[in-house]
Amino acid sequence: MSINKTQIVEGLNQIWEKWSHFGSELSENQWQTSSRLPGWTVKDNLSHLVGGEYMLSGRKLPEVEISAEHVKNPIGEANEKALHSFREKQGDEVLALFNEITAERFQVLSEMSEEEFQAVGFTPVGEAPYGRFMQIRVYDAWLHLQDCREPLGLPGDEDGLPAEIAIDEVSSAAGYIVGKKGGAPEGSRVQISISGPIERTLRVQVKEGRAALVESFDGDPTSTLTMSSLDFTALTGGRADSATYIEDGRVVLGGDLEVARRIAENLAYTI
Repeated sequence: MSINKTQIVEGLNQIWEKWSHFGSELSENQWQTSSRLPGWTVKDNLSHLVGGEYMLSGRKLPEVEISAEHVKNPIGEANEKALHSFREKQGDEVLALFNEITAERFQVLSEMSEEEFQAVGFTPVGEAPYGRFMQIRVYDAWLHLQDCREPLGLPGDEDGLPAEIAIDEVSSAAGYIVGKKGGAPEGSRVQISISGPIERTLRVQVKEGRAALVESFDGDPTSTLTMSSLDFTALTGGRADSATYIEDGRVVLGGDLEVARRIAENLAYTI
């Protein structure tokens, strides 16, 4: 995967600005609205982002006891601490902390050398360049913004650089989604058409037991899935029930329908 420092840092800057603008117009009742994520309010989503940037900056969160089976790593622990630590704060207070830490992080990232940005280390997807970690941060911040916009009935930020980077990040997992999650059989040629506002055509071929993204097929696709970029990220992020999307036509299947449906029903891959 190509890691472009300038693009990724600018993507972070833009999505942070979008969050800041979005949050600046919310009432406290809106901050307390349930998001697409069960148990998380709109404010909790922002607290989650603050916690992640605190962890990356080395800044400590207030000490609280965290004991939960789903906490598997330092990132998860920082996220849980953020939710608990900021739960008593007002939404605008969390937003102020967010603006402070993201301004600090943007300066650090802007001054980081190319060598540092490409250095391999821990990321949520295993050992990978630091820049890949930052690409995941763009995706995470963008998806959580959509998690909050939808229930508030405030659509927006559906395209642009952060959305493009988010789709690129999810697209990198297409082989895993089709082969491992969806169980596409040997010889499958699966085409996922993302219709907009971000447009992509993902082609995954299963050959010699391995599912991988390819530039083109030697023949027609054996199975097809078509959906919008918003629906693609909602389903791959586990935010929605794919069966409902298939039934109401938001996800259109073609070719071998059994395989296509199995893939559609197993698009969710995030932790």
